[in-house]
Amino acid sequence: MEEFFKKPILDQLYDSITEDFEQSVYEKDKMIREIEENVQDKGEKLTKLLEKVISNKNDFDKAFDLFEDYELYYSKEIAFWSRVYFKLGITYRKMILKDLFENNEEEKNTNIFLNYELNELSEYIEDQKAKYTFGTKKYKELQRKYDEICEKYPNSVLVFEDLKPKELTKDEMKALVELREIDIEMGYMEKNLCFKLGINEIFNF
Repeated sequence: MEEFFKKPILDQLYDSITEDFEQSVYEKDKMIREIEENVQDKGEKLTKLLEKVISNKNDFDKAFDLFEDYELYYSKEIAFWSRVYFKLGITYRKMILKDLFENNEEEKNTNIFLNYELNELSEYIEDQKAKYTFGTKKYKELQRKYDEICEKYPNSVLVFEDLKPKELTKDEMKALVELREIDIEMGYMEKNLCFKLGINEIFNF
């Protein structure tokens, strides 16, 4: 499966269809529109609040509540697109069969969700992330930057990870933004993996 995931056509296909596909789903599916509207709304409110120098408990409480809501809706957005791209990969079997598997007589890979003994999609995907995403050079570099920020700005981590109300300096607020950007980038990498998992599922079904 490792060699399968290295096939350039998978990344090329993913890059070529992502924008149009997401737009098509966005126009047809009311759920993702509602989720994204909430994500945008919560993110804007949080940004405006954290731009100020927070100096009293009431403001801390507001920041805590807004950030908690933002995290909730952002996680729903990532979960939605992960599921959609997993299914999308399955539907593209005929389009890429010739490019990937012409004259390929290798045995089918048994590492698919159908054979996953726990029968829980979210746990299966997490296992695959550990195998094929977390160990990549790009992901490790993002993790390194994330860890450096965590070490240098522990107060930012308390707000970002633990949702603890905390007074932040301007540098700590910048660090909070960086943590969020890194987290989003990691999320996109994991979404890409879900797309490939869907393709792998149908080829090895």
